[in-house]
Amino acid sequence: MGSLVSTSSRSLCCFSAPLKLIADMTRLRALFIDLSGTLHVEDSPANGAAAALKRLREAGLVLRFVSNTSKESRSSLLQKMQKMDLDVREEELFTSLSAVRDLVAKRSLNPLYLLSPSAQSDFPTSSPPYDSVVVGLAPTAFEYSKLNEAFRLLAGEEGRGKKGEVPLVVTHKARFFGDKDGKLSLGPGPFISALEEAAGCQAEVVGKPSHAFFQLALDSLASQGFENSEIGMVGDDAVQDVGPAVAALGFRRFLVQTGKYRQGDEDRLEQGEGQSAVWVGADFVAAVEAILAE
Repeated sequence: MGSLVSTSSRSLCCFSAPLKLIADMTRLRALFIDLSGTLHVEDSPANGAAAALKRLREAGLVLRFVSNTSKESRSSLLQKMQKMDLDVREEELFTSLSAVRDLVAKRSLNPLYLLSPSAQSDFPTSSPPYDSVVVGLAPTAFEYSKLNEAFRLLAGEEGRGKKGEVPLVVTHKARFFGDKDGKLSLGPGPFISALEEAAGCQAEVVGKPSHAFFQLALDSLASQGFENSEIGMVGDDAVQDVGPAVAALGFRRFLVQTGKYRQGDEDRLEQGEGQSAVWVGADFVAAVEAILAE
């Protein structure tokens, strides 16, 4: 059984009948769902996740999958979901990588990519002189020579741009993620912060928790006429999935204790006048049980 975190008192409030409290709220009609750490970790699906997704669809909820996954191309990610029997459909999928790709195309950028080979396959090819830097989760690219190449470009040491004028476009700034061995691993955030500090620039974050990213998924629901209070967000990240940005949108928030979640994450949730409480529970299956019990 889950619990609710009161964002007006900063205390973790455990109720004997939390589902009744959820039922007193606006009934959900749509659900935004995180992928990595919530529905799966690497190539392993979360226990019961496939069946839980099926239950949501049978109940008539409209689903959107909003993911900061930036290590794999869109086609590779969809194939991975299929292999795990997770019913994630292409038209429902919104990733930070796709959003960055669209931004690169819209601005006609010629970036230096710090991306994994799979992720980079989604992008147009580029060659020097570069006019921007694009960063995702790319373990093989986060080595000195590549980071230094990006730094020199951002700092105006190389290329045609001046210091502070070269865009640094990033999928997200997550500090860490839940890895397949159950432990946390470094995300792209610390490497991006190092580039910002050294080059004296500010990264443009395209993925979660930016409002513009969530707006992409919201726009796809425009014809349905949903109120934001009728939309829920389920994820394992207390900042990117259920933090201040999501609260400001008026979404209902569900934090699952899987993936990158660590004990006490809910205690660090930002307060906000008029924000809804955050449901906290064991996993995605528990969140679905709470939602369908309304």
